[in-house]
Order: sequence, then structure tokens, then C-alpha cells
Amino acid sequence: MNGMRRAAAVALVALVPALLAGCGRDQPASALVGTEAVGAEDRDGPLSIVGETLDGAPFDLADLRGKVVVLNSWASWCPPCEAEMPAFVNLADTSDPEDIVVVGLNVSDELDAARAFIDEYEMTFPIVSDPDGALLASIPGVPPKSLPSTVILDREGRIATRIIGATDPVSLARDVGEVLGAAPAGADSGAAAPSDAG
Repeated sequence: MNGMRRAAAVALVALVPALLAGCGRDQPASALVGTEAVGAEDRDGPLSIVGETLDGAPFDLADLRGKVVVLNSWASWCPPCEAEMPAFVNLADTSDPEDIVVVGLNVSDELDAARAFIDEYEMTFPIVSDPDGALLASIPGVPPKSLPSTVILDREGRIATRIIGATDPVSLARDVGEVLGAAPAGADSGAAAPSDAG
């Protein structure tokens, strides 16, 4: 009996880093998981994501400059992505679209599975297709194949926050609120942070 318990404990210890790292296929278990805020003086230039939505419409992240953008990378086969998606749906549904825009990046997924996921979670925000993971791999500071992962962009399109791994509604609202509150001088910073009420 002790041998079985020991084997189960060893298996659990080996599994924990993989769970913390999220769903990234071929992702090393030692990948950095957590939230990183990037100070305004340390932010690189605007992030560029150009592609098509799952519906075939052209998408260019540059069109959203002037708004805080929450870019969430997900896949239908990723359990942590499922667990966190209600927080992004709530954020999109309760935020002023003139201040905050949620964008999904569907990574390495089958189209039918992605559409079923979108229907299940009633996702109404734009979903950009990333069938080979190239767009995700182009995001600075986000390890390739890190799912779920989220970047919050300031109004200039620069990465202000990176979240590697799953987030929760309270942390997401706090992180978005911090980026909203850091509006440049002269900008309208009176926008309220997203509400936790759903």
C-alpha cells in the first residue's frame, strides 16, 4: 500500500508543473507562469497582429489603438482556457467598448471545435485565427505555445501586462483596471474599471 501511495505522490508532483504551465503542446514544464506588469518606460513599440477572424474578416490590431486591448490566446482542447473564458466573456460584455476591447486568438485548433467553443461560451468579441501558432509565437515575452496566455495592451498598443497561464475574474479586472488607470497625460482617465458583477 505504501508503494502505491508513494507512486501516486510522485506522479502528482510530476504533474503539477505541467498543470501550472497550461496547455502548451511541447511546452517545457519549467515555463514561466504568472503575471508581469510592464512599466510604461519599459514598454516596447506597439504589438502587431494582422490576420483574419474565424469568420474570414480581415483583422489588424492597429485599428484598436486608443483603447485598452485584452488579447487572450486559447484553444478548445485546453481545459485551463475553458476555466478562464467566462471571465473574458464577462469583461467583454460589461466593458465600455470605447475603452476596453477583448480579442481572442484561437491557436492550433480545428475550426469546428473552435466554433463550438465560441457558441458554448457565447463569445461575441473578435476571434483571430492562428492555425499554426505563428501569431502567438510573435508576441514578445510570451513563450511559444503558451496556452492560455493573455496580454493587456495600453492605449498606444504596447504590452502593459503579460499573463502566462490561466487568470480569474478578480485578477483580470484588477490587471485591466491598472492599465486603464495608467492613461497618458491628457487622456480621459475617468473610465471605470470593469465591474465584477455579471
